[in-house]
Amino acid sequence: MQDLTVVINGGGMVGAASALAFAKAGAHVKLFESNPPSLDNQGNNWDLRISSVNAANWQWLLSLGIHGVIDPGKVKDYQRLTVTTQSGQSLTFDASEVGLTSLGVMVENNALQSSLWQCLRDYDNVDFVTEQRIDSLDSQQKTVRLTNNEHIPFDLLLGCDGANSVIAKLSNIAYRGWDYDQRCLLANVELEQPIEPETWEVFRPQGPYALLPLSDTKACLIDYDERASIRALQHDESALQKHLYSVFEPRVGKFRVIKAASFPLQRKHALYYTSNGCIALLGDSAHSIHPMAGQGVNLGFADIQCLLNELSNKPVAQALNVYEKQRKFENAKMMRLMDALQISWRSTHPLARFIADVSLTAAKAPLLKNFLIKQAIGD
Repeated sequence: MQDLTVVINGGGMVGAASALAFAKAGAHVKLFESNPPSLDNQGNNWDLRISSVNAANWQWLLSLGIHGVIDPGKVKDYQRLTVTTQSGQSLTFDASEVGLTSLGVMVENNALQSSLWQCLRDYDNVDFVTEQRIDSLDSQQKTVRLTNNEHIPFDLLLGCDGANSVIAKLSNIAYRGWDYDQRCLLANVELEQPIEPETWEVFRPQGPYALLPLSDTKACLIDYDERASIRALQHDESALQKHLYSVFEPRVGKFRVIKAASFPLQRKHALYYTSNGCIALLGDSAHSIHPMAGQGVNLGFADIQCLLNELSNKPVAQALNVYEKQRKFENAKMMRLMDALQISWRSTHPLARFIADVSLTAAKAPLLKNFLIKQAIGD
């Protein structure tokens, strides 16, 4: 891969991880990011943008060199994951059941992005472009034109620039999707009582609510509801506090809200992941999934690993063809599963609630449960 020139648009978690993985493999990397992360320590309080990274992907990230670089105060292992149906039936997945100490980690997005950028600074084969943006591309000549009219050649162009991808637009790649008419409310809180290293989710008709552990006494509380309901809370701090207490205090006790925000939920899936044998979309540029199970960034990291694996033994065009087939199938499968779960487990219809309870009971069978745990850790 030493002779490969890779241009990457977008230096978020997936873009920076792509750059680091390709740089480590010996490629010449040009990373475009107009808003590079601060490499300074951001203090003790977590930002609201948090990802659940499964055990397999976390080990892959550590292998890229972030161990000892990332702020350990912005990483929290979790050992258990519990889901609860509307009728109160629960199922807990425990890492110890498959001989592990952790199912994965909660990590602050800013901290992970910053650590990846710090690692990138150690590579002479990486160029950072922060002052210019990609304005157009010519896939026949394999060049991108920048806002200053400079032309940059590439062998491979990666769109890691999010749900509103410039690379997808310039490549005339369209999307299929819809708006869930929901918002996700996030609140980082400090708890009076310590909590276990466990993430949990409880389903209701309006949407689930969940907890992500950030430390022994800090957590991110998540509440999904109709767009209008969440928006109304954001404009009334007292109503927001009262709402969060009514939902979460019975399970976690008293707490203090540090910060809160919300974002809309949308589903988008690119009709194509690649173009002209030299362009590929990865991460949110290719797929935006319902965040209910925290799979978004994990799918993005899986995209990178698949593409690198194919490029290790195939020409670029052939590798992209296999990448698209494999990842589009796997991502679509996960997106359909998340949609089916969030629709059926929210349903008030007696038959749907019965099926949800039966499926949870069936999942407690040892063989199936072990299989599901291995899926959850990315094995």
